[in-house]
Amino acid sequence: MKYALIILALVFSYAFYNYNHKSQINKKVKIAKVTKEPIKYPNTQDGVVAYVEHVINSGSNRFNFPGGEMEGGYIPKEKARAVACYVYELSGRKCTKSYDKDAPLYFSSSCASCHGIDAKGVGGSYPDLTKNPLLGVGF
Repeated sequence: MKYALIILALVFSYAFYNYNHKSQINKKVKIAKVTKEPIKYPNTQDGVVAYVEHVINSGSNRFNFPGGEMEGGYIPKEKARAVACYVYELSGRKCTKSYDKDAPLYFSSSCASCHGIDAKGVGGSYPDLTKNPLLGVGF
């Protein structure tokens, strides 16, 4: 019981920190206009990582998922490439570029609520990030 309370306190502390941190980021980062225009990215590691990084930073509503528009800026720009590389690995492929070990933490705290901890999308309301090719890549 004692350990459960400690873990619960840590989870709430992290959630509070993350909420405040996002608020600070959104004040500093101008949210880019969400676009429906296709951008060509090849179905290669560099193409997928660049595409996911672009969506993290700029948002997307190109595919009209029931969950609605994804705004950009949920993750700091300097962490977006690391999270994109982590997302690439969630599809069962190996990202040859090194990335920060905190990328899974950013994904789980900012992306998993919609995409799921396994990145397969929650109930079809949001895109499955594990598909190969990833939706939006290789037009």
